[in-house]
Amino acid sequence: MKGAIDMRQMIKNQPESGKTPFFLFTAIEDVVLDPYCRDEITKILRGIKEIYCNEEIRDKVFTVLEEMMASDTSMSKGRKGMDMWTIFVLGMLRVGCNWDYDKLKTCFDNHIKIRQMTGLNLFTDIDKVTSRQSIHDNVSLFTTEISDKINNIVVEFSQEKFSRPKQELHTRCDSFVFLSNSHFPTDFNLLLDCVRKAVVLSYSCAKRNQTSGWREYKSLSINIRRHYNKLSKMRYSNSKKESKVESRKQEIHEQVRLYLSMAKRYLNKARQYQDSLEVKIAKLDTILEYGDLLTSQINRRIFEEETIPADEKIYSIFEPYTEWICKGKAGVRQELGVKVCIVEDQFGFILHHRVMKKEQDRDIALLIAKKSKDLFPQLASISFDKGFHSKLDNERKNNRIRIEEELGVIAHLPIKGRPTKEDKKRESSKEFIKARKQHPAVESAINALGNHGLDRCPDRGEYNFDRYVSMAITSNNIHRLGALLMAKNLKKIRRLKSA
Repeated sequence: MKGAIDMRQMIKNQPESGKTPFFLFTAIEDVVLDPYCRDEITKILRGIKEIYCNEEIRDKVFTVLEEMMASDTSMSKGRKGMDMWTIFVLGMLRVGCNWDYDKLKTCFDNHIKIRQMTGLNLFTDIDKVTSRQSIHDNVSLFTTEISDKINNIVVEFSQEKFSRPKQELHTRCDSFVFLSNSHFPTDFNLLLDCVRKAVVLSYSCAKRNQTSGWREYKSLSINIRRHYNKLSKMRYSNSKKESKVESRKQEIHEQVRLYLSMAKRYLNKARQYQDSLEVKIAKLDTILEYGDLLTSQINRRIFEEETIPADEKIYSIFEPYTEWICKGKAGVRQELGVKVCIVEDQFGFILHHRVMKKEQDRDIALLIAKKSKDLFPQLASISFDKGFHSKLDNERKNNRIRIEEELGVIAHLPIKGRPTKEDKKRESSKEFIKARKQHPAVESAINALGNHGLDRCPDRGEYNFDRYVSMAITSNNIHRLGALLMAKNLKKIRRLKSA
């Protein structure tokens, strides 16, 4: 083991502001950011700087970051690692600027302000370059729970800074689709994915164990791809002659049989190889199960002319949580991903979010309002659109009534269908009309999230999907904090100039 100086630190030793000459070292408090800059990097760094300069908030963030280390990892033992503050800064920049790890590495190596904000000395550390894999492994230490805790700290700090004491929160809630990392699915190309992945996994294991049987794995992949390409180009005939229609139908069926026969042969070969191993290949059993399911569904759809129910379909073998979502948007027939619901306050900060797996808006209205109320007791009202409305249950209560009675929060929720006299009176009140006029502002927050990370998830796996959503929400709030601070500073500068 090395000495304590080489262990993982929370942050590099920072000099006291104003006591160390600028040409020797720049403290994070002294980092100068252009108030006229409208770039997202500067705004995120401004929000991060504000968090660091407030000692109380900084200590809270440091306490949460300490939880990032696994139970078998120590802050005081082992090799030197990337300090936790650098991991925090790079993690927020990656999702907030919608970068991949290559772009993140390039900016970390060459962007002066980013290096200053992470505590690097521009003179002694000028040639210090961090590998892409090191950045990836360290930023991946973030978890959904850690990010949510930091987000709550940032939002509470921001509200104290921009709101009056004991000011009530008036929020708006809406959902959007966060796309997963998957291609457009058909049962034919999903079966192709199963065969291709099964062949590659089997070959990798055979090469590692130096066993025979998979030397021609490339030829197998090319053959199945050739049959798929031919099948994907075939179309049923639109001729008025039944003989031509039937002839083309038989040609397609024959090609489907050849495709399924080859797919079954390759999948069975992989299954036999898996059974012969003492240590099984990870994920191969799941791939083979998907292959059997898709083969069965193709047979039912093509030869038995059966309609496959939606709850039996899968839309990605790599991202099985992916859902087929039709929200009725103009020009968007369907979206492949998972819905995310957010609650935004009047200052533009996102208080809470929920990843809606197999859930609809009306199912989570009460749940997300309750969680937001628990996190922020000053929540006074929340507005929804019609999609969150639910019909009366056996107790003659819908989502609006339950939210108002159980939580004591005013729910501005318009009903679907023909309103009653009570509904008309409620929806014509000044408070309701004001809330409905302000509700579309949440669409601006959704658009901002889409531009800063939450358009399409670059990470693979359900766990990484949830973590990416949580980190993007936290980064967006830090971006919002920096933008408000820069706007306030810019207003002051212009006022002084005009004077």
